[in-house]
Amino acid sequence: MIWIACALAQEADGRPTWELHRTVEGVVWDLQGRELRRNGVPVAREVLGEPVFAGELAAWVAVVEAPVGTAAFVWRAGEVTQVVGTDTRPDRLALSGDGTRIAYVSGRSGWASVYVRSLVTGDEAQLTNVGLVRAASGPPEGFVAPPREAPVFRGDQVCWAERCVGVP
Repeated sequence: MIWIACALAQEADGRPTWELHRTVEGVVWDLQGRELRRNGVPVAREVLGEPVFAGELAAWVAVVEAPVGTAAFVWRAGEVTQVVGTDTRPDRLALSGDGTRIAYVSGRSGWASVYVRSLVTGDEAQLTNVGLVRAASGPPEGFVAPPREAPVFRGDQVCWAERCVGVP
């Protein structure tokens, strides 16, 4: 049985905060006031946006260096691991159905782009806007706008809106 409820609010500092309640096979995930809990036990603080889930995995972005230093974390089998560091400022996460990969948006290349990282080997690939150079008149030819919402995995592709990109 799966039960999900979600709401978006805004705190006094202007950052959005999610309220999420999700139950999957007896495990209850709650996000309130930027604190993520698993079965009532705190797992993370300063969570931004909505956590994502795949099987028994959970992933989220949290502020680790105020005001804008974010990192991505994964919970698996009782352990929390940072999987994407603050140098990338990850946002909008997706987990592959088999729990082996994480996709996220980052502007570290100069353009907001979609990346995918193996949770097994740590290998990473930039999927969009590879090699683009800034132009004075706006985005260069070939620019792919990042997803506004979190992307999703569909087999060996990461998809959003009407676009899918193959994962190496």
